[in-house]
Amino acid sequence: MLNLGGQLNQFRQQAAQAGFSGSGIMDVHPSTGVIRLKLNTLPPEALKSFTENFSQALAMMLGGMNIQVKVHIEREG
Repeated sequence: MLNLGGQLNQFRQQAAQAGFSGSGIMDVHPSTGVIRLKLNTLPPEALKSFTENFSQALAMMLGGMNIQVKVHIEREG
């Protein structure tokens, strides 16, 4: 049997040991299908990498639910 709570706690501990943490705000509009996220990370330098990796993981999860996803990543400069 899977112990998802235990796995989540292990994941949190690993992130904390690596010095990674953060906060976020999720704005959800169910009737229009819009979900917006505003993320902050500690250390702040990890924000770009985390955001890109998280968007890829989210796109994979949606693909697994048979939802086609196009991802646009804004490049600075």
